[in-house]
Amino acid sequence: MVAERVVSPVFIGRDEELSALAAALDAAVGQGPAVALVAGEAGIGKSRLLAEFARSLGPGVRVVEGACAELGSDGLPYAPFVTVLRRLIRVEGVLPGPYRQLARWFPELGEAGEAEGGKHRLYEEVLTLVERVAADRPLVVSIEDLHWADAATRELLGFLARNLAQPGVLLVITYRPPETGDGLLGPLLSELARRPRTTALRLDRLDRQDVGRQLAAILGAEPDAAAVRRVHERSDGNPLFVEALARAGERTPDSLRGLLLHGPRSLPGPARELLGIASAAGGRVGHRLLARVAGQDGAALDALLRELVDRGLLVTSGDGYDFRHALIRQAVYEDLLPGERSRLHARYAEALRDSGAHAELAAHAYAAGDRALALSAAYLAADQARGSYAYEEQVRLLDQVLELWDPRARLGADRIDVLTDAAEACMLSGEYARGIEYATAGLAAVDERREPERAARLLEHRGRLRHRLEATGVSDWERALELLPATPDHVQRGRLLGVLAMGLLPEVNRAREPFEEALAIGRRTGDPTVTVRGLLGVGSMTRDLGMLAQARTLAERLDGHDLLMTVPMYEATLHTRAGDQHRAIEAARDGIRHARRYGLGRSRGAELACHAGYSLILAGRWDEAAAVLEESLQEDPPPLPRQALRALAGYLALLRGDLARAADAAADVEDTGNGGMFPRYRLLCLLAVAQGDHERADLLLGRALADPALTRIYTSDARPVLVAGALAQRTRLAYGDGKGLRERVAKRQAELLAADAALGVDGPLDRAWQIMLRALIEDDGWDHAVGAWRELRQPYELALSLFHGARAALAAGDRPGSAARLREAARLAEDLGAAPLTREIALLGRPRPAQDGLTERERDVLGLIVEGLSNRQIAARLHISPSTAGVHVSHILSKLGATTRTEAAVIAHRQQLVAARSSSRGSR
Repeated sequence: MVAERVVSPVFIGRDEELSALAAALDAAVGQGPAVALVAGEAGIGKSRLLAEFARSLGPGVRVVEGACAELGSDGLPYAPFVTVLRRLIRVEGVLPGPYRQLARWFPELGEAGEAEGGKHRLYEEVLTLVERVAADRPLVVSIEDLHWADAATRELLGFLARNLAQPGVLLVITYRPPETGDGLLGPLLSELARRPRTTALRLDRLDRQDVGRQLAAILGAEPDAAAVRRVHERSDGNPLFVEALARAGERTPDSLRGLLLHGPRSLPGPARELLGIASAAGGRVGHRLLARVAGQDGAALDALLRELVDRGLLVTSGDGYDFRHALIRQAVYEDLLPGERSRLHARYAEALRDSGAHAELAAHAYAAGDRALALSAAYLAADQARGSYAYEEQVRLLDQVLELWDPRARLGADRIDVLTDAAEACMLSGEYARGIEYATAGLAAVDERREPERAARLLEHRGRLRHRLEATGVSDWERALELLPATPDHVQRGRLLGVLAMGLLPEVNRAREPFEEALAIGRRTGDPTVTVRGLLGVGSMTRDLGMLAQARTLAERLDGHDLLMTVPMYEATLHTRAGDQHRAIEAARDGIRHARRYGLGRSRGAELACHAGYSLILAGRWDEAAAVLEESLQEDPPPLPRQALRALAGYLALLRGDLARAADAAADVEDTGNGGMFPRYRLLCLLAVAQGDHERADLLLGRALADPALTRIYTSDARPVLVAGALAQRTRLAYGDGKGLRERVAKRQAELLAADAALGVDGPLDRAWQIMLRALIEDDGWDHAVGAWRELRQPYELALSLFHGARAALAAGDRPGSAARLREAARLAEDLGAAPLTREIALLGRPRPAQDGLTERERDVLGLIVEGLSNRQIAARLHISPSTAGVHVSHILSKLGATTRTEAAVIAHRQQLVAARSSSRGSR
């Protein structure tokens, strides 16, 4: 490479293109002159890419830029080359030479000659100058906005590309690709593209993830997923638009308005009027509908549309048209007068009245002020949205129905029905807090005594919404059951019993009876939803996979029902607890596919992504886990699954050594007080250890042990937190100091063992965690832990156990046994990409150094450790800060391969490091 690149953190989503330009420059230096063509629409980041490329090059490369002005053939001939040559001559200091034609432009080049030879002589002099400059070091010449180039500029550029022979010259050319064939620019681009060593790049719009990264860079903080989605939709992934929208409201930012309206305002009257009509459609508009609203068709309309397409304002879309950018449509629409907008919407509403397109009709009728038509159309559209699994759209439309509500309207439903439907739609779309408001409003309006079943349905919805939002809801379900008759064949009662039992898990003793009663009702009545819930509950409590298979068969008959996603959740949970992560992953991914198919990707899909991500991490499939977690987070999931996803993503980042990403995730989940998020303690505790804050790690462990949720979650979720706490205590003992530390650690370890004893053992995975916990505390039984993790095929936990087993073997003097364990652990950790563990293994595997492995200052500190001094006392003795003393202690322990200060003192005596230190001082 010519120079190593350094990429700005604000530069987003163009790493491949930047690498391609670097490769093109390498080719120009090593093989001969090269060309790079960079195409992209306005605002896509062509200039930014070139600026970043130039910034990434070191002083050994000259970079000069010129740009074509938006003046076309009437502009100054050769404008970009004049700029380039001025820079080379006046800044780079080109020596005078045979430049008689160029001297007409730049007198410092010498005496100007007659105009003999015409432009051919001029072109030759430009060629000579460029090659002379590139003779001593590589030269990048960038010509921007070639689409505006005059004929002379195009001709000179083609001449240079054909005739350059000096290695080290890279011509970089940016342009906007023409919407249709361009008789002026096309031939030149075709010629350049056919030449050897030409790199052609086309900058595409950013995807949602890159828009999120750009927003984070602009705002200085991680934006929420809803904001990323909104900006991505409005900007269409154009970086310039993203920047303008970062802090903007709903209206088009003033900074963009002039740019967006430049083209539309330059249109002839009829074409501009048609563009305004199209903007009022709100998005894509079919040809027939546009023709009807415009009041014309045939050749005249086609001619106007052709002009709008050729100018890049509209694009064809199926049998209709859409704006090239959503922001252009919005700017054109906002540029209409209020009266114009109202009349256009009324015309659209009239044209759509009998079309069956209820959602479009509702939007236009609402904008035109026709409340009655908007109400009826919105209600019908909401039903259509539900039928197509578009639950977010259903919520929006039902909200409009409630806003326009008129009891005289003949909808076949009353306001309580609408509130009930809205609450259920919110549950499916993931808008849980909003759904609780709808259900509460419905309960305020319903008479429990006269309509108990209706009230019970609203209570069921509100309980499920509360459970998904904040893991509560039992009181609503219990109240709903009180309203219903306790008959053995009441389907609604059976459904409520199943929901209640699911909400009570993992408290099996409380959940067992309602699950069994729900299953009995389901079997008596033949109701599939009640039966499925009963089968899931009883099957999970008895670990009967056959019952879960029956539940799956029944659920598959319930097209689109969210039980299709509930079954794989239970399957994944059972497989995970059994230690069969591969089957758990398969079940969870199957559920995610169903969730996305039925419009539940944001809600149930996110919950299933937690199952899939966790099992993928345990199975050692970390790249897949990261992809699953990130994809689900991009869908803006509700709070609880978002926090769980972030906790898993942070844990994975920590295992890989990405402390910054882990810290960001930890900040997101630290303040949640919900027991369902108990694994956050593991992330927070291990992150504190990685950051060297051992006392904070201990404080967090204390909070976890005191949390009542510890006994209310699955033990296979609780024990990993205890294991994290045991790891923290080992590190605290190794690197901490202070009076009574060993006693405090021993007390905390006793608390961990007591917490462990209070938990049952829930399957092979939980048993393996328990074995590892006790090995960490007792520093014994590592072969047993290795065997447990090997059987479960969990590579990280296996590597970790091998590492600690190797350390124990080394302390016992078994160097061959330690080395064998370390070799396997190193291979596993390296394959996973577990950077921190890989480093620890490498440190332990290094031969323990003699005296010269320590610095002079470290030998001073080691002597004081041998004397039993704390970090603070060492700092005072050596006149350094306590934190600096702690760093020295950490380095000493690593270099000596010691796990504690006491062990370091023993090694110092055994290797006579203390005596050597005294002798060394005496010799000075």
